[in-house]
Amino acid sequence: MRLEPTPRPEQTLRVSARLITASTILHLSADELERCINQEQTENPALEVQEQRVCLFCGAVLRGTRATACSSCGHYLPTGSFESPASLEENGTATAWEPFRQPFYDMDNYGFVEADSEAEGDPLARIATSEPLAERLLQQLEALLPPEEAPIAEHLVGNLNERGYLEISTAEISRYLNVPLERVEYVLKQLQTLEPLGIGARNLRECLLIQLEALTEQETPHPLARTLIERYLDRLGRSQYQEIARELKVSEQEVRAASAYIRSRLYPFPAHTYRLDSHSPQRESSAMYVRPDVVIRRGDHGFEVELIEEKRYHFSVNRSYRSPDGVTANPALQRYFSQQSDRARFFIDCIQRRWRTLKQVAEVVVEQQRDFLEKGIRYLRPLTRAEVAARLGLDEGTVSRATANKYALLPNGRLIPFSDFFDSSLGVKDILREIIQQEAPQRRLSDEELRRLLAERGIHLARRTVTKYREEMGIGSSRER
Repeated sequence: MRLEPTPRPEQTLRVSARLITASTILHLSADELERCINQEQTENPALEVQEQRVCLFCGAVLRGTRATACSSCGHYLPTGSFESPASLEENGTATAWEPFRQPFYDMDNYGFVEADSEAEGDPLARIATSEPLAERLLQQLEALLPPEEAPIAEHLVGNLNERGYLEISTAEISRYLNVPLERVEYVLKQLQTLEPLGIGARNLRECLLIQLEALTEQETPHPLARTLIERYLDRLGRSQYQEIARELKVSEQEVRAASAYIRSRLYPFPAHTYRLDSHSPQRESSAMYVRPDVVIRRGDHGFEVELIEEKRYHFSVNRSYRSPDGVTANPALQRYFSQQSDRARFFIDCIQRRWRTLKQVAEVVVEQQRDFLEKGIRYLRPLTRAEVAARLGLDEGTVSRATANKYALLPNGRLIPFSDFFDSSLGVKDILREIIQQEAPQRRLSDEELRRLLAERGIHLARRTVTKYREEMGIGSSRER
């Protein structure tokens, strides 16, 4: 018998363009999805989009200009990533601002500080327009200054960097325009009265003092806030609360309270609070606001998951577009209308798949992290995306795309990245922070001592891991504390 080689069937995975499109839509953040929908609606007349007016922070239906549910929600956080320590050091602000690199985020409470006033509690009250910041500043200055000061105003605004700081000195502008220095200083003072507060400052200290001065007209600030900014900003950045308290002859708790006030009420980079309508993707992304994709509420039968996108958008295919009059005699037009209708149906299917997947993943995560939602960060259990994928019968990559760049609003009003549900180190960091806060002022604990104390609580970590966690929380070493 003669043996002949026979081909063996092989299974190969072919990735279609439709699969890539569906995966891409699943991976988009809320802002990216909004732009994607607007673009698709512009390019495809067969797609109909009906948008319900909902609060983009809490998901509640808007009544008038705001949602009543937002009064219990905290601040929101600019997504523009703050500069790295290296880039901050180049501008002389790294050491001073290190513990305030997320000005809205209160790590001690694992969430956002509560808003004091009704306006601050309303995210819509601070949704920026699409008008460029520079153009808006010049329009306001035009109303404040005589026409002959316009060139000075243009040079000042034109030399603001992306953080909102003035990059050159007033003396340089004075020499370049051949005008008295007093005129430049006067125009700069007018610029610094505009919003966002702190715009036009020449350094971090001046930026914070401008904002504090404006807050003083509305409320009584913490009595130590101005002193800390004027005299101890560098030490505050190194968390040297005990040394500051000793020099001021006050308690360490008062210094910490003043530091918390500065962190929650003042912003290091004023331009980041304004949404720029720039054609540059980098500049646009650096001034956008984080908003939740998933809202977790406490219902009658436990925790419930709600998607803001699902309440906000309703998609359909234009019926008149699918079979317009007068195109049956033109095969090319008929083919074009059919293609556009198919494209609209495919886009709608991708969006609905995104919603189904994101909701399924969120429901499994909420079920697994129920103790965390009820009792706090200490009860965050170890959870991986692979576990969620196995529970849902999905690929791990699908779960990763569904949770990437997504945020969840917790029942207590805290806004967190979805990735925090999979970060088991957060509970350990909370315990580590508590141990450091309870240490004796006369004897600060080393990382090795912190490791031993964690081991006594059943948490076994290497010393270098303790050091890593401490640095990630922005807490200095025993010598720096």
